[in-house]
Amino acid sequence: MKKFLPLLLIVLAGAAVSNEPGEALENLVDSFYEGDACGVEAALSSNSINMLNMMLMMVKMQPDQAAAEISAELEIALTGDELLNWTTTDFIYVLITAPGMTDQLPLREDIEISSCDIQGDNSTVFLSIPDYPEEIPIAMVLEGDDWKLGESFLQSEL
Repeated sequence: MKKFLPLLLIVLAGAAVSNEPGEALENLVDSFYEGDACGVEAALSSNSINMLNMMLMMVKMQPDQAAAEISAELEIALTGDELLNWTTTDFIYVLITAPGMTDQLPLREDIEISSCDIQGDNSTVFLSIPDYPEEIPIAMVLEGDDWKLGESFLQSEL
């Protein structure tokens, strides 16, 4: 499960379309808890989506082995053939709805934005979650008019 926890945080950290980074993160957390994979995907920067696509492509190189590992870690039934047909949206959906992930999540109402530091087109939003000793920094980037998950956060977690 530890292999997928950083990815879970990445997906959770993707920011929903919004003009303020803190508001974007709040919207994303709502989408995540509602199981809205399309909303989560729309919240990722183009560079973040490219990184997830690369990760999915690597997983598909050994689909049977990857399916077995994902099945065990996420507590879902998955075959290599099914995995080969996955899109990025499918991958996100499985991550945000799998019992092996959702069972580890804090209650939605326990997740709070504690602060936000905006530096031009980059921002760090800090999450406060009970039972985590420190705030969780989430790197975000302004893409067009909307704040989205910054590539630097993905690179540090993958």
